[in-house]
Amino acid sequence: MRRFAVLCLVMLAAATPVRAESVLRTMITTDIRGLMPGISPDDNTGLVLQNVYEGLVTWRTDGTVAPMLAKEIAISEDRRSYTFTLRDGVTFHNGAPLTSSEVAWTWARFLDPKAGRPCRANFDGSRQIKIVAVETPSPMQVIFRLAEPSGAFLSMLARSDCDGTGIAHPDSIGPDGVWKDAIGTGPFKLTEWRRGQYVELARFAAYHARSEPADGLAGAKLAKLDRIRLTIVPEPSTAKAAMQSGELDLWPSIDPKFAAELKSGGAEVTAAPVSSLNAIVMQTSDPLLKDKRIRQAIEAALDYQSMAESLTDGYAKPSTSLVPLSSRYYGPVQKTGHRHDPARAKKLLAEAGYQGQPIKITTNSRFAVMNDVAVLMQAMAQQVGINMTVEVVEFATQLNRYFKGDYQLMVFNYTPYLDPLFGLDRFIGDKTAQADRVWGNPQAIELLAKLTQTSSPEARQPLFDDLHKLFIEDSPMVVWSSGVNVSAYGKAVRGYAPWPGRKPRFWDMEVVR
Repeated sequence: MRRFAVLCLVMLAAATPVRAESVLRTMITTDIRGLMPGISPDDNTGLVLQNVYEGLVTWRTDGTVAPMLAKEIAISEDRRSYTFTLRDGVTFHNGAPLTSSEVAWTWARFLDPKAGRPCRANFDGSRQIKIVAVETPSPMQVIFRLAEPSGAFLSMLARSDCDGTGIAHPDSIGPDGVWKDAIGTGPFKLTEWRRGQYVELARFAAYHARSEPADGLAGAKLAKLDRIRLTIVPEPSTAKAAMQSGELDLWPSIDPKFAAELKSGGAEVTAAPVSSLNAIVMQTSDPLLKDKRIRQAIEAALDYQSMAESLTDGYAKPSTSLVPLSSRYYGPVQKTGHRHDPARAKKLLAEAGYQGQPIKITTNSRFAVMNDVAVLMQAMAQQVGINMTVEVVEFATQLNRYFKGDYQLMVFNYTPYLDPLFGLDRFIGDKTAQADRVWGNPQAIELLAKLTQTSSPEARQPLFDDLHKLFIEDSPMVVWSSGVNVSAYGKAVRGYAPWPGRKPRFWDMEVVR
């Protein structure tokens, strides 16, 4: 009888189908730059690390702040102390439990000048917020003490370009102090990084998800994929061929000009507005462009509807606001702004005494659409008598010149920030102290400072409105649309959707072959 029972169990096991491994084959355009959270603001590094690390808080889709590793957050009356109580049951990828010790250890490295972390400036007093102490009164509590009160501290912690200030385990670094592993608490763990070829992630079986519905980077992040292979594919034409041949399941950010061809080949193509700005910055200290009337004439010379349609194959909508279309702060005031008015452009040029002096617009050879922006802008400007020339440089050269303020006009697309405060912070500031600031109007700097001290959405809206009105009047830069993310994926992919944060979220996705 015993042998019969054992035989039946063996036969039953043999008859039970083994579930096929669920693998998503996707891509990044360049190799990642490191494994430490916040080491680089580039999309490819952030895309990988946002699935591996989690911070104390994070952003919802609308840019509001939600707890992540924190269970509770207590703020002192003077807004100088923030106490985080950690969630129970959270473990790192190496099996160690999350405690306040790992939070303090991670932040000691974030704030260490020798670590070379670009986001350190957000918390060392360079940009208003200064952390003076990180204390651990108990294993499950962490207190951050600030030099001055701040209404933006929690949102600053959530910044996606800093990987949400994700918390890492000390085992991430080797005896030499070099970051050798990516040991976080996220739904996926890094299992292989073959430099120059691919990065591979695997489902973290012991992941402790939150109970709230998934929202942006917040809530329940359920890892349904067993494995994710991110192959480095620099060329869009190569990515298109890989999608068509079935070698890729997901191309997260396609060149819109390939959309129709991919759809005709059977791929799903979908798009969503992104919380970023497509812009052309103006050097307001330039001898010619310091005249506001010439800047306003350039704004009036542009056909924003035509730009959005031709440059993104109609996937983007025109907008001239500092606040992205996807933001909760994009309201009736933000819908007003610059419009195509050739007659006004000519009138302003005449009033300014413009005599056809050349105005150079700088772009780069790496991103075709940015070059297209410059060429189209040149043609539109010429229609009203502006002598505009196009300068094409290497992308690294362009970035270097942007940060030095060495340009007249420059095509520049900004990183997505679900909280638009940080988009404004990228280009508003004292130009004499920071060469990379685009808009140095003292009123704009004052309004930005007020926004930094304000956390209530209701109290923030009037400040965003006032900044928009001032921006339209001052014309320090052209905004022709908010960003848009166009994605293509195969029939086997389930649960994927582009979103305002742009970088794909691999949780809640499936591949069914």
